Amino acid sequence: MATDPTSSLPDDIRESIAIANAKSVAEQPAMLSNLAYANLITNTNLAQQNALANQQAMYQLAMTATAKAVNKVSDLSPMHALAIAKLDTSNDVAQQIADVRAASKF
Repeated sequence: MATDPTSSLPDDIRESIAIANAKSVAEQPAMLSNLAYANLITNTNLAQQNALANQQAMYQLAMTATAKAVNKVSDLSPMHALAIAKLDTSNDVAQQIADVRAASKF
């Protein structure tokens, strides 16, 4: 274990520090590549989660709209049913509008 007179550290310690520095410099591209790959995987995962959340929200919205439409159709009150029957069978207002249109053509 020889020591350099200009340095207070022994030669074997200085050599081990130099080897560790060279090793960390040599490993840096691999670590950066791994970090970039991990970021890519994370971003892909987040994009898939976002797409799934949007799809689920659209399904919930479609389910709500369908349920509201079915509820409107199936829960007609007697007054609504009578009004619809009147519109289908004897619509006086529509007949009057048709008569005015026919009269205005001459």
